[in-house]
Amino acid sequence: MSEPLEEEQPIEQEQVMDHPTREEFAGWVEGLLAQVESVDLSANMHWCSQWWAHPEAVERLSALHAQWILARQENTMSSWWVNHFDAHATVLFSVRGPFAECGTSHVEKGYRRTLVCEPPSAEWFTA
Repeated sequence: MSEPLEEEQPIEQEQVMDHPTREEFAGWVEGLLAQVESVDLSANMHWCSQWWAHPEAVERLSALHAQWILARQENTMSSWWVNHFDAHATVLFSVRGPFAECGTSHVEKGYRRTLVCEPPSAEWFTA
């Protein structure tokens, strides 16, 4: 007589998708993104070879990478290009984007204005 099969438990999304290492992420940027995208400086498009030195760019590229992994698994790459890449590329490479001061080489940002935030009052959390 065979042993009863264990009941399958639903797999949560985080169990399916391992978080990529920084090396895998950098490899994706350098191996895929840098190979398929180009920027036109005469059209005021910008890129920086030190993309990893721009926190906003890293966050956007990381989000793109995570969605790219899902799109590959779900066979939805066309949607990834239109709904994810095109939207982020518009900001990343723009004249006001994270690489705007770089052009052909990295420019260390000097004074960087940030958003000033005051913590909400305790009442705000209980409303």
